Amino acid sequence: MDRTVCHSVVLMKIPKVYVRLLKRALAIAVVCALAACSHPGMSSAKKAPHGASSNSAADSGGSGPAGPPQKFESQPSASIDMQDNPVEVSGTLSDVLTLGDTLAYLYDGDGSGITAYRLDTGDAAWHTSVPDSDGQSGTPRLAGTAVVGAFATSTEGAGTSAGHHAITVVAYNAATGRQRWSTDFARANGTDQTLGTPRVVAADNAHVLVSVAEEGYSETLPMSALLDVRTGSVIWTDRDFDGVNLTKTVAVGATQGGNTFVGKAVSDGHQVWSRTVPGGELLTEPLGPGLTKVDAITGDPDNLLLYSATGKSKLTLDSSVSGCLYDGQATLVCTGDDVVGVDVSTARVLWYLPDRATNRAKPDVYCAWHGVVYAAGTNSLVTLDARTGKDLHTHIGAAPVMVNDRYGLKYDDSTGERVNIYRATG
Repeated sequence: MDRTVCHSVVLMKIPKVYVRLLKRALAIAVVCALAACSHPGMSSAKKAPHGASSNSAADSGGSGPAGPPQKFESQPSASIDMQDNPVEVSGTLSDVLTLGDTLAYLYDGDGSGITAYRLDTGDAAWHTSVPDSDGQSGTPRLAGTAVVGAFATSTEGAGTSAGHHAITVVAYNAATGRQRWSTDFARANGTDQTLGTPRVVAADNAHVLVSVAEEGYSETLPMSALLDVRTGSVIWTDRDFDGVNLTKTVAVGATQGGNTFVGKAVSDGHQVWSRTVPGGELLTEPLGPGLTKVDAITGDPDNLLLYSATGKSKLTLDSSVSGCLYDGQATLVCTGDDVVGVDVSTARVLWYLPDRATNRAKPDVYCAWHGVVYAAGTNSLVTLDARTGKDLHTHIGAAPVMVNDRYGLKYDDSTGERVNIYRATG
């Protein structure tokens, strides 16, 4: 899986117009993919699940990780030029970019392929194109040493042939861009696009989960497919399943109604669990492979963190909640009325801010990565210990919204045409 700090918020089962409005509102509240928890309204489930595993992946076989950065150069060392790759960033950077160890991956703005950019220089390392591609959404995903993309493709008709549409999933060597496999599935005949827009929901060293859905309300059922990441073979498809998250044994998704969530075995697609959440339109957010957050736009159900393997509640969150960040190891960092650190395996609240007893203010959280929280504090940019909430360093040089062990990335809002890259200095 990718090394992004703030995982992309996956918005499910609601019209696109509401998705865009919500994402813009969240982006104003917190710069990175947002997290919100409030300790007074948080209660643990009776049985807490096992902790989620780290989400690391190497893209070039380089040197080992240097550890989570504490400081960055105050000026960018490089930038990724977005003029030739005009991707609209309407929510967070992780909605469109996947961060590896030494490369960053984006779909081309016209939906025709994938470009990998070097983090040390910002230059393009490689580019691939998918013939007959006419659409995709989200971001490519790292799956071990591969990067995987999903595209809607169309073949024009000729003579008496009406042509056809298909979903094409392609895997490339993450370091070189060399194609490993390409798989078409879910073909539809004719000239009208009826399959919807695909996105790679999640990927790991063994599997790739792809979801296909039309924008807005549609009579066409959502569809998902699980593929073998080594060969590209389709393990199973489900035509009433909108995938959102993936564990080693279970794929998590919603049915057409949107309020019923199910877990399906990766081995053969049989249903492992089912969970109906009362209320109206729902959002779901994957928090690493082990957790899935369920939140309501309308109605008033509890905001829940579900254990992806079983569908059981892990935490119940109060009405201020809008999301939670997973640091890739053992901690959720949530922000809303308060900023809260939560242990993912025990559902225990580790710390919260503000803390009037110690005269500590609430920071604005940008990201979390391997035990470190990146935030704006009082008159300075700071890092916090994700397990204790204590300040690690102040005046850290830059406020990245995506981080790996060597670099921090931030979208340049002043021009809207580049992603600035800040080299870690400590």
